[in-house]
Amino acid sequence: MPSPGSSGGGRKPPPGRRRAPPTAAPAPAAGRSEREARKARRQEGRRQDILVAARAVLVRGGVLGLTLEAVAAEADLSKPSLFYYFRSKEDLVGALAVEGLAREVKVLEAAVTAAASGVEALAALVRARVDLYTDDLDGFRVVYLWPQLMGRLSEAHQSRILALSGQLNDVLEARLQADARAGRLAPGLQPRRLANLAWTVAHGVLSLGAGLEHSGVGTRFTLSQLRDEACAVLLRSSGQ
Repeated sequence: MPSPGSSGGGRKPPPGRRRAPPTAAPAPAAGRSEREARKARRQEGRRQDILVAARAVLVRGGVLGLTLEAVAAEADLSKPSLFYYFRSKEDLVGALAVEGLAREVKVLEAAVTAAASGVEALAALVRARVDLYTDDLDGFRVVYLWPQLMGRLSEAHQSRILALSGQLNDVLEARLQADARAGRLAPGLQPRRLANLAWTVAHGVLSLGAGLEHSGVGTRFTLSQLRDEACAVLLRSSGQ
């Protein structure tokens, strides 16, 4: 039989003491991972929304019109919420430049890889780069003009930009070295310099277009015509 003061088969806790509540079972690792993944996706989506807003503010008012307040208003966020993602307008411009360059490098790498030879890859890079920005000169300014006007970017952004540029040059240089070994490259030409030259030629065409558009002055030749002439010169001077 139960002893006095007992209930059923268990002894009551001493007066003044309570049984500890049962400990909740830890959430399964898979459940935590999924919640963390959803949170990361939400944060990345918000970050992208902010960058879209920052670009819109830059296009309208240039670097002088870019303020955290203006970007927060464009993104329909409070300034503290914006500050959680980006600490300064330099940080915003740097992030825009890195993301724009990453997209550009992806397009150019595909063009260089698809070319029939290293020499033809030179022309392919010029053609793809000019075509990428011909109808989006603001995109060109985002990557190459506005960051310069902002001053020195953070070390992290500079490192990423240098890595992306080097990545593309490595791909093009490797193709040109293969041409040199096969006797398809004109003697005395340096593959790395040629890779840099193709980039510079395209940059010059786009800088001309961006500058004249900003000044409201028309061009005697279209960017496509200048692109084709540059490609023809590169092919004639680089091949055997």
